[in-house]
Amino acid sequence: MSDPLIKRYQQYFRHPDDDHEILEIGDRAIACANLRRALTMLDINGINAAFDELLYDEALREAVKTFQVRFHHRVSDGLTGPGTREHLVSELFHRFSPSIFARFRRPETLSQRSVFISYSSADRDRVNKIDQWLRDNGIRVVRDCQFFRAGTTIQENIIRAVANADKILAILSASSKDRDWPRFERELAEQVESKLGSPVLVYLCLDDVDLPAHDSTRLAIQSKGKTLKQVGQEILHAVADVPIPQWEYSYDENKTI
Repeated sequence: MSDPLIKRYQQYFRHPDDDHEILEIGDRAIACANLRRALTMLDINGINAAFDELLYDEALREAVKTFQVRFHHRVSDGLTGPGTREHLVSELFHRFSPSIFARFRRPETLSQRSVFISYSSADRDRVNKIDQWLRDNGIRVVRDCQFFRAGTTIQENIIRAVANADKILAILSASSKDRDWPRFERELAEQVESKLGSPVLVYLCLDDVDLPAHDSTRLAIQSKGKTLKQVGQEILHAVADVPIPQWEYSYDENKTI
């Protein structure tokens, strides 16, 4: 099974155009600056970024070629395609840890904070409202109905979705708690958390169902009795660190408490 964390960070070395799979001479993108930093961390020398760190120039190509040869990549052409990206991320994980990517620039494709919504089809109507509210408030939403590709297994589609989102919003309800695919999505999110060392999974409880026994102490968003806006603001806080409006309490300072 593919590692969603490796898939996630490959994006840092990928051209922002989906139709432009391989970074090559003449390309300009944040990925080029990230590539320079990564190769320097892996002790690849001779990278000259004095004039334009965003440019894939001949010096960068030679540095990539050196990396490919040194780490026994099967193709040593100096271009940065899927295999080179995967090898590069794996080597960074091996030498450092996934937290090293805090030192890299978020690529253009990740300029918006994003969330993958895990849910049961029985809750689709309520999820549709949450989806639209989040998109109206600047969050990129990843969902099966727009993101999954035909011709690919459901499992691989889920892995790709988890890899493409900052957070996983697990819609927990009587309908979803014991369903296979929502359970798999939650387990995958927990695997990412364990490797990343930071929270990724956020629960949104639609009814009175309990959290999974192994995760019963995790803070969760409760929707019961709240408006869509209130729930949405709590999700924004969890996903993008947007402050929740402060509660206001009435009081009379001349009365005893």
